Order: sequence, then structure tokens, then C-alpha cells
Amino acid sequence: MTPVLYELRGRDDRLRFSPFCWRARLALAHKGIEAELVPMLFTDKSPIDFCDSTTVPVLKDAHGVAMDSYDIFKHLDAHYPNAGNGPLIGDAQAQARLNFVKVYAEQVMAVGFFRLVALDLLAAIHPDDREYFRSAREARFGMSFEEFHNVEIARGILDSAFKPLRGLLANQPFMDGDAPAAADYLVFGFFIWAHIVSDTSPFGETEDAGDPLVQWRERMMDLHDGMARKAPRASEIAQ
Repeated sequence: MTPVLYELRGRDDRLRFSPFCWRARLALAHKGIEAELVPMLFTDKSPIDFCDSTTVPVLKDAHGVAMDSYDIFKHLDAHYPNAGNGPLIGDAQAQARLNFVKVYAEQVMAVGFFRLVALDLLAAIHPDDREYFRSAREARFGMSFEEFHNVEIARGILDSAFKPLRGLLANQPFMDGDAPAAADYLVFGFFIWAHIVSDTSPFGETEDAGDPLVQWRERMMDLHDGMARKAPRASEIAQ
């Protein structure tokens, strides 16, 4: 069967911005696997009633169902170990190190990106999802979206979070070394999320072309026939 990836859509069906779904998309491209992409709303989980997940991404293929982007990485390595560009994760030691990258991206970087694009993200979300998304996230933040959205604070968080990434990328082209793999996709998911929903740069009003992290982002944008660069952005689609 053709693999099917269930992913979040925005106010326009062309807007696919979820950082976690982008991880799965990039992992499939890494393996050279073409999947059917099925859009979903936050408030309509019926397309994935066949599994125990209430969130996307969900991947369904001939080998079963994988839920969560990290589990999709492991599923693809288990069932398509040498496909495309080879393993996403590698051996057990590599997976142990990757666990740190995942936690760092999701617990340190993510809040900075969210504060950078919060109101832009809300505008990019499907109208049927906005009330749910606003109320759920404001309960988590303990403040309104308008208060949470703060570019200056966001860039301060991100500048600190980016320092170890810059140190690493000053000496190698990708986080996984000479070629991209799971660590790159885990981190890049947040960059492409911000890129699609907002025109606000995480790096500041001007970007330094000599910054190793900016250079890495540009390499990631060009991967797999430029799939990230070709993705429609919210600012390009009329509301």
C-alpha cells in the first residue's frame, strides 16, 4: 500500500506548518518514500479514528501505524533501513544522543519560536480550530496570545538556545555530520514552522549570511529538491 501521512492543515489546505509533521515529511523524503498526505484539523480527529493517537503526525503503511514524529523515525529505520539516504537515527548510542536533541529542541527552543510567531500562527490556523487552539494554549501559557507574542523576548530566548548549535555547525555542515539525518530534522521542524506562518526572522531584523546556523537553515531549505523552500507560506495566501 502507499504510505499515508496524516498531518495538520491551516486556514488554507496548502498551509501545512506543524513542526512535528514536517519532521515526518522530511524523514519520508530522506528515505525516498512518497506518501499520500491527508490533511486534518485540530478539532476533527475522525481521520485517525483507526489508531490510539489524538495528535498528528500519524503514518500508516504496509508495516503498521506509527504515531509521533520520533516514532515515525524509528518505524522508517526498522522497516526501510537502507532506503534512500540510509538510516535516520543509527545505533543505540546514536539514539541515546538524539534523545537529548529532541528534548533540547522541544523544551528549550520551542518556547522561543512560539513567542516569536504566536499571533501569526493563530491567524494561519483554520477558523474552525482557533477558539480551541487559543483557549488550550492560553491555559498553558497563563496569559493571552497577545501577551505571549513578544518578538524581543523570543529572540532573546532563541539567541541563547542557538549558541550550542552555532558552535556545532561552525565545524560541520549538518547536525548529524556531513549529511543530514534525524537530529537535523528534529531541530529544523521549528525553523520551517516559523518560516511558513510568519515573516519574522528568528535571527533579528537582519540576518548574517556568515552565521553558521543561517547557513545550515538555508541548506535544510534546499534539501530534497527544495521541498521546504517550495512550501506555501501564510503571507503568500490571501486570507
